[in-house]
Amino acid sequence: MYATAKADKEIPASHPQRIELDDKKGQYDQDFQATVLAVFDKLLFPGKTGQTDTLRSKVLDSTYPSSDPYNGERQVIRTLTTDPIKLYTDIPTHFDALKARAEQLLFGSQDDVRKTDLLDKMKQVAQMPWLPSKGFDLLLQEAYKRGVWEDLGTGYITKKPRPKTTNVLVQVESAPDDSGTCRLKLESQNAGSAPRIHYAEDGAVTDSSPVLSDNSINTKALRVQFLAVDPTGKNVTGTPTTWTNDLVLRTRLDDASRTVELLVAPRGTIHYTLDGTEPREGTVYTGPIPLGKDAVNIQVYAECDGLEAKRSFNFAATGSTEILLVKEKPASYGSSTPKKLDNSAKAHEAIRLAKEKGITFQHVSLTLGTAPEVVQLALGDIKINAEFIEQTLAHLQSLLEPNAPLIMSFKKVNTPTGHDLEQFAKGVGIELKNEEIIQE
Repeated sequence: MYATAKADKEIPASHPQRIELDDKKGQYDQDFQATVLAVFDKLLFPGKTGQTDTLRSKVLDSTYPSSDPYNGERQVIRTLTTDPIKLYTDIPTHFDALKARAEQLLFGSQDDVRKTDLLDKMKQVAQMPWLPSKGFDLLLQEAYKRGVWEDLGTGYITKKPRPKTTNVLVQVESAPDDSGTCRLKLESQNAGSAPRIHYAEDGAVTDSSPVLSDNSINTKALRVQFLAVDPTGKNVTGTPTTWTNDLVLRTRLDDASRTVELLVAPRGTIHYTLDGTEPREGTVYTGPIPLGKDAVNIQVYAECDGLEAKRSFNFAATGSTEILLVKEKPASYGSSTPKKLDNSAKAHEAIRLAKEKGITFQHVSLTLGTAPEVVQLALGDIKINAEFIEQTLAHLQSLLEPNAPLIMSFKKVNTPTGHDLEQFAKGVGIELKNEEIIQE
């Protein structure tokens, strides 16, 4: 190889011996690789024979696709990831085996061990399997998710998680209506198979408070506290969960008298201004406001027991159907009732426009298929981008026939500009109303 490399610089392409040189060069390269593979034909890695730490050997896997160049790192990984396995690259798939080895070799007789000590032992114990870079952190995360290990928050990891405390998860199924009534769905955690959920509206909950008869409640309260109890006593009763309502401001326009009512749900004191100034110190609302003939902007503020809300409402001039939208400013469109896209074409057009314009959605609901093969997904007051919806839909649609019906609904969209909102509404067939447009 050295000789051909040296001759390569001395024999030009036009030389009569050039072809012979190229043939020999290729042959010598092939012979060298074959010699290397024949000599370095096994791996040595840490293991244990009886009670003695030792280097174990394993024949190097020499099989690889003929269409690919030889890759030594790939062959080492293939060798270590076949029986008997030393390297585990897929931690979730082999979790049970890795957990058992870690508890035996790293935790030993101790239930609680410092994470730094576990990492040190990973490097020192010959029998311990190997993991990829950051692999032990992935093993920890998988163990936490499955509830079999616990991070004590003191730098220690335990293989015997502490008894769980009960908890209540709250989901808003329907936002406040005109009366301020919300429908809440409740789920308990760590409270056994027949949990009790106690509740108190605008007060402190205890284990003697009323008990929900099912897992939902309709309420007009500003705050509701929930407490889950495990009747078996196996799980410790946790701290109460407090759900806090939102003050929702709305308007009701009387075209005949050209007056507008201001409404707050569930309750509260309303202040307003008509000159665009801060409404906190504005006029206290006591009854319908005369608008006059010109376009009007009303700044509205509501407060009740520490809860606050603020909105800006635009009203066009008498007889005008103009949508008062500043096209250069960010805009949101919100409705108390969900806007429904009732077929696949409309839903996918909305997703396409949202991706193109950087629009996000809130309170999204997806319904695919029809009974008995139906899939439903509801997302709360979380800003969701179009890419997430598109990817989620692809996963859900893979469960059903390609032509399964699709309905997508949402209560709010947020757009970078008023122009984007105008184009989006036009594209999906939504009629914009001034009182449902938010531009601060």
